[in-house]
Parts: sequence; structure tokens; C-alpha cells
Amino acid sequence: MPYFITSLCIECHRCESICPTGAITQNEHQYQINSERCNDCLGYYAVPQCWAGCPTSGGCSTLAILPKPVAAKPIGDYWDDWFKTYNRLVSRLRSNQSSTYWQRWFEAYSQVLSQQLQSTSVGAKA
Repeated sequence: MPYFITSLCIECHRCESICPTGAITQNEHQYQINSERCNDCLGYYAVPQCWAGCPTSGGCSTLAILPKPVAAKPIGDYWDDWFKTYNRLVSRLRSNQSSTYWQRWFEAYSQVLSQQLQSTSVGAKA
């Protein structure tokens, strides 16, 4: 399965330097993979080195690896969903204000801290 250089290529030269068959060349500012020389690194490595060495994880690919295009959601839907989630979470937080958990925690923590401070100050005066 021949590989090809995609639009994600940043021209870092890694694929060209690590290709064991010399199938990758640069013409002006574009890299190309010679399909007659490319053998998917069979006999050299377990995975094609152009693909493994690419820092963009997509500059060198096959048709089998390319992601399927995803239809973009309209931007308004994103913000509508965001504000719905935000408002739902804020209303949950406001409805839980009657909880005494934090008040009890603070009182218990204050008592322990006061006792430690008193025992420290008593020892300091002696």
C-alpha cells in the first residue's frame, strides 16, 4: 500500500532522511513518495518509517489511514449547548446552598486549628 505526503506536511525533512529505500524526494517545496520504490519498509521495519517519524502524525499517510471528513456543526449550536450546560450546572450549585457540609467542615477544622494554636502558644510561654 503506497504512502503519500499530505497537506499536513511541515517540510521537516524527517521522512526523507529515514526512508530506507530512498523513495521520498523533494521537488521545489513539495515532498513526493515514489510508489515504485516505496515498499512500506517491508524487510526493514515493522511500520513505515515515514509515517512513524512524522512529527505531525499525518504528514505521511495512506488512504486507509486518512480520517473521514466530519461535518462541522454550526457554531451557534456549540454556544447554545455550552450555555445550556453552564446554566444547568449553575442552577444545581445554587440549589445546593442549603447544604451544611462546608459549614460543619469549617467548624471542625477551626476547632482543631484553635487547639493546636493554643497548645503551641502555651508551650512557647513556658
